[in-house]
This record gives sequence, C-alpha cells and structure tokens, in this order.
Amino acid sequence: MPAKADVDNEREELRERIEGWTDMPLNLLGVVLLVALVVEFAADLSPAWRGRLDALNWFIYIVFTLTFFVQLLLAPDKRTYLRRNWIAAISVLLPAFRALRALRAVRALRGLRLVRVLTATNRGTRSLSRMLRGHQFGRVMGLTGAVVLVGAAALTYFEGRGAYGDALWWSMALVSTVGSDFQPESLEGRVVTLLLIVWGLGVFGYITGAVASYFVGRDAEVGSHEDGGEDTTAEELRSLRAELAELRTLLTQNGEGEEKRPRNGYNARARRLPR
Repeated sequence: MPAKADVDNEREELRERIEGWTDMPLNLLGVVLLVALVVEFAADLSPAWRGRLDALNWFIYIVFTLTFFVQLLLAPDKRTYLRRNWIAAISVLLPAFRALRALRAVRALRGLRLVRVLTATNRGTRSLSRMLRGHQFGRVMGLTGAVVLVGAAALTYFEGRGAYGDALWWSMALVSTVGSDFQPESLEGRVVTLLLIVWGLGVFGYITGAVASYFVGRDAEVGSHEDGGEDTTAEELRSLRAELAELRTLLTQNGEGEEKRPRNGYNARARRLPR
C-alpha cells in the first residue's frame, strides 16, 4: 500500500500538470473577461447583445469554476491552496449571488458588482501579466492600460454620468497622477477612484525607478569603458617594463661574457720559460 506522502506527491504533480495544460487557455479567457467587462459596463447594448454577453460571462465563469474545483480536489493541503487562491474562490462564488435575481432591488447588488469588477480585473491582469512575461516594461504598460479601461467602465457604470470617453479621461488623469476635477459621488465610484490613484502612484514610482536605473546603467557603462581604457594602458606599461627588464638582463649577461673572454687571442694559461 503506497504511503500517504507518495499519494500526496502524485496528486500535487497531477495538479501542477493540469495547471500547466490549462494555463494558456485560461489566460486567454481572462483577457476576454476583461474585454467583456468593459463592454458590459460602458456600452449601451441592446437586450439581444446583452444576453449574448451574459452567456459569454457565464461560460467563462463555468470554465474557471471547474478548473478551480478540480485543482482544489487534487491539492493535498486544501487550506493552503484556498489561502493562496482566495480571490479565485471569491470569483467562483459570485455567479451564485448573481443567480439571486431578488438582490437586484437591494443596494447590496452594487457592492457585488464592485466585487465582481475587482475579481475580474485581478484575474484578467494576472492572465495578461503571464502572457507578457519576460517584458517587464511592456507588462507594466499593458497592465496599466487594462486598469485604465476597466476603471473607466466602472466609473461610467457606478457614477451614471457622462459618457465612457469622459470616464476614460478621468481614469487616465487619476492613473497619471495629474489629477482632474472629477469627484465621485457613489461609494463604489470612490473605491474605484482610490484604487486608480494607488495604482498610478505605483506605476509612477516604477517608471521613475526605471528611468533612474537606465541612466545609472549608462553612467556605469561609460565608466566601465573608461576604466577599461585605463586598464589597457596600465597593462601596456607593465608589458613594456617587463620587456625592458628582460633586455637589461640580456645586456648584463652579454657584458659579463665579454669580460671573461680573452682579448687579442691572449692565452690566460701561463707560458713555460726555457731553462
């Protein structure tokens, strides 16, 4: 009988394998969910198109829900999995609340829609972040564009004043930290505005750090080239000194040889005098 640890390892490996298989399709569905959310909240759709969009949203939610529960069942430690994926768990519960049509007469429905916007934005931006992996600056710009579009759609819906173009301008002004004369009136609009400001501050700090890092890198590169030139000159000087020392040694050895050699064929051996 296999040990429990081996069974847990096999289940975790299967869960990771399924996660790898469904990674790209779920990422694409996450981006589609963002687009559908913007269209639903910002556009004035006919009942037929709104029904099609609602069906698309239900399809995406069903796919995410099935994937979530399959991975939850395979996870050996379900508490750890839920703790790491609590936002996904909330987004799974939202369709159940949407099924309660009686809530449409209650103000709590607007709060549920706000939670839906936040969870869908989180899922969509995570999907977009995975798709833009390896391109740090492009990923930040892509996520910022998605946040601006969704924020404008949410402001259009919750504030109920102005067109989507005006809300898009407000959203861009908030994210760019320029500011505008827009003052949200609803609680949901204020929450969205606050989140846009927080995101803008983070992006502004990242851009500032990226620009500073770029110039620091250029200075370091120029300094390295200069240091490389100095190192080359010093190496050449050391090589010349070594060659001069070798030449001096050779000259010294040749001089000593000349002194020991007999001059004019003189034989250093003593001559014998005749008796």
